[in-house]
Amino acid sequence: MYKSLDKKGKTVMRINAIISGLIILIITGAVAIPTYLNIDSPFWQTIIIISAGLITLSVILDILLFPKIRYNRYKYLITDERIEVKKGLFLITTSIIQIKRVQKIELSNGPIDRIFNLSNVNIFTAAGTVDIKFLNNKEAQEISDKVNELLKNKLEKKHEN
Repeated sequence: MYKSLDKKGKTVMRINAIISGLIILIITGAVAIPTYLNIDSPFWQTIIIISAGLITLSVILDILLFPKIRYNRYKYLITDERIEVKKGLFLITTSIIQIKRVQKIELSNGPIDRIFNLSNVNIFTAAGTVDIKFLNNKEAQEISDKVNELLKNKLEKKHEN
């Protein structure tokens, strides 16, 4: 059965969106306002206003709506044979890793994650990395321990044969 992320993950997604959104809006304002004031063409002034409005709308959606959609679509499953992660906003991606292909597992968290006691599980294979984000610290550690135990069991069975 698929599991969902910690509910605090939605809050962390919003905080991350606010921080990046503020940076985008500051840069947009720093470019758009002087450009608007120095252009005499009403056509280009309109283009600048529309562009700034669309950027602002995008930031607002990224803060208010998109975290809820991402949270609802982000699911993961861990069995004895595989790890499966489904995520996405408009395009839903499903990543499947066979346990025997796992090379390394990392637990990571940023400063905002630490405030909310959340961690990410980063699972590495030769083909790339799959992340399970926004897990409470205890659950992230349990996943790491479980995958390590499954790997250990696979190796022991392989050596017995």
